[in-house]
Amino acid sequence: MHAPPGLRGEFRTDDVARALYAEGAGILRIVPQAVAVPSGVDDLALLARWAAGAGLALVPRGAGSGMPGGNIGTGVVVDLTQAFRDAPVVDAAAGTARCGASVTYQALNAAAAAYGLHLPPDPSSGAFCTLGGMVATNAAGSHSVKYGAMRRWVRQLEFVTADGEAGRTDAPAEGRTAAEQRFLRDVAPTLRERAADLAAAVPHTTKNSAGYALDVYATSGRTADLLTGSEGTLAFITAVEVALAPLPEDRSTLLVTLRSLDDVGPAILALRPLGPSAVELLDRTYLDFVRGAVQRHIPADTEAVLLVEFEGDGQRAVAAVRHFAETTELADDVASVSRLWELRHLASPILASLPNNLRSLQLIEDGCVPVPVLGRYIRALRDSAAAHGFEIVIFGHAGDGHLHANLLADVSAPDFATRLTSCLETVTGVQLSLGGTPSGEHGDGRLRAPFLAPAFGADFAELCRRTKVAWDPAMILNPGVKLAAPGAKLGPETLKVGALAPVLPDGIGARLRDVERAAGWGLFKLSLAPSPSGSAR
Repeated sequence: MHAPPGLRGEFRTDDVARALYAEGAGILRIVPQAVAVPSGVDDLALLARWAAGAGLALVPRGAGSGMPGGNIGTGVVVDLTQAFRDAPVVDAAAGTARCGASVTYQALNAAAAAYGLHLPPDPSSGAFCTLGGMVATNAAGSHSVKYGAMRRWVRQLEFVTADGEAGRTDAPAEGRTAAEQRFLRDVAPTLRERAADLAAAVPHTTKNSAGYALDVYATSGRTADLLTGSEGTLAFITAVEVALAPLPEDRSTLLVTLRSLDDVGPAILALRPLGPSAVELLDRTYLDFVRGAVQRHIPADTEAVLLVEFEGDGQRAVAAVRHFAETTELADDVASVSRLWELRHLASPILASLPNNLRSLQLIEDGCVPVPVLGRYIRALRDSAAAHGFEIVIFGHAGDGHLHANLLADVSAPDFATRLTSCLETVTGVQLSLGGTPSGEHGDGRLRAPFLAPAFGADFAELCRRTKVAWDPAMILNPGVKLAAPGAKLGPETLKVGALAPVLPDGIGARLRDVERAAGWGLFKLSLAPSPSGSAR
């Protein structure tokens, strides 16, 4: 394979470059055919036209910190991090900021903070995740219980379509791309007519990044709402305008210990009317995992800990949970608040230091269910992990009913991949039976794409397919993401671990493992692979 004629950016087909883009932060490994690093919008448009003519898939990729496999694929991985880096421009009067899609969340907030503003959705990957990636997955974080996910804050997007046209979401009718015109002609009228059906099909959870946001678009008519959460399957995002909120002047945090999982949902429902900015849960599985590093006393019979943040005084919350709590501890100065939150961050370095044969696997890490059934969901996660022979570590954004569940697996066991597949199917079934979604804030990727129709119904899935075809008739943008390829399923040959994982050149697997251990997703991957003589250009 040779580079598209006229491409100014890098184009690599050597084994080392391809291997460096075979993984993201999740559990999957797929070696691409090539890696392209466009230099700007013109390069990206050229790549799209070339791929459409050649029938090749393009896989948009930001930092690579996404977990469900939306940033890897068999076609040409398009690394967007070296272009689209226009620095944030903050309009304090309007409360907005504009920047290139490859700017990190951390960099945007640093610019906004000078004006006393911030972008509230705050994924834990904020130091390296890009704004384009956050838009792609409708990202959220611990403060979504107060501020919602990314879609709520997106004002305008610039993009490049599969036809190779540059567009923006607020363009006048005469300036719309052919892709948007096809969608408005062929699909949008049906979405408006069926708005009520679409609203009934989606889970009634506070967070959801599964499927396309057809229900939201049917009501708003905003193209930005549709592209947000589309995971690079409808267009490449090249620039972003977001709304900002004032930085809180002070914060307080309440630590609550609970003796029973039956108290989790009621305690959270008692807290939510008080307007917390975050409600994080640490399950007993988490507490057991970090116990050796805990510097504070947690009662031995604790089933779950809630960390509840308020922008201001949290004193009223103590009374609100007194009936449920075994113990409470309120902190309202910066140092004390920081010490409480240290408990939330203990697991990451421990998980990163696990030996190579015992891995933390992000398989069922993104489920979101209605808050009242949260205790039932935690029990089901524990039971399913045990039934399939895995340990589990559960934590997350309990104020939204959204939990991260990491499985700990001995990947040298010959049957571990079969057990993973069964566990994924079992837990997804539980999430749906509880009225939830398998994808709260990380997106579907390739891992959860097969569950679209079971989650939302065949009619919703068909409208998602029609939306995809309108925007991308040649099906070149991230095929297999959002809408699964026929027969697609998790298998040992698609995993980054285990005896059947795709083989990488000597040393590359170790380098990628180092990136994963250090959360070094901000590193430009080709910096690990000097350009070989004779590589495709």
